[in-house]
Amino acid sequence: MRSLRPIMIATVLALSASGCASTQPWVQNVQQSSSKAAEAARQAASATSARMRAYMAEKDLLKTFTDAGEHGESEVLRELHRARAATPAKSTAPGVQAASVGAGAPLARVPRSTQPNAGPYRWPLDAYIVSSEFGQRWGKMHKGIDLAAESGEPVYAIADGQVIYAGDGLRGYGNVVIIEHDGRMSSLYAHNSELKVKKGDTVSQGTLIALLGSTGHSTGPHVHFEIREGDTAVDPATVLPTPKFAASLAKR
Repeated sequence: MRSLRPIMIATVLALSASGCASTQPWVQNVQQSSSKAAEAARQAASATSARMRAYMAEKDLLKTFTDAGEHGESEVLRELHRARAATPAKSTAPGVQAASVGAGAPLARVPRSTQPNAGPYRWPLDAYIVSSEFGQRWGKMHKGIDLAAESGEPVYAIADGQVIYAGDGLRGYGNVVIIEHDGRMSSLYAHNSELKVKKGDTVSQGTLIALLGSTGHSTGPHVHFEIREGDTAVDPATVLPTPKFAASLAKR
């Protein structure tokens, strides 16, 4: 048996060498894929930065692109109530207070962060100018923010959720998407030139849902963006993270 030992050792070494060699292409593929992903991310960031610089150079014009006239908020609430009525009531988790929401069934209240700009959300645009903020405007309450940019700018879902409305049947909003996120929070994206999702679609955070436009009651290309907790519109600045481009927060 001893005479066979050198042969066995040689065979094992040969097989080991062969196995290592066979893994090299796989390792190279992983490295190449990682490198390509990193390069794609770098190029995307560079393109976003270039668009943002262009928007800042035109900010005086972009700040004139806002809503023009009334929006049918009651129609938005109707769609929210329909979605809640179609969804079985969820049990309230321990320590979470339930709240009755208009015509909808009692739903669990989502805990609000005590820190501003905190939460599992992203901005709906990567590059933009804030042309009108949340709050009093023209003697009335503006229940969202207007984000101005060039027509065709990609509009993204701010969080995971389900599309409960996608169309142009809500007065003043033009082509609009409404997403329900957790049975309590919802987001709305109005005045789009083109919609990329339909009612019933499930979306993830960052899903392309529309292209920015100027449909409905609008003075120029922008997204009228709302976040609601139940029926109540909340200031997006208290929910969304600090913008990557702080200079975009132009005062109205």
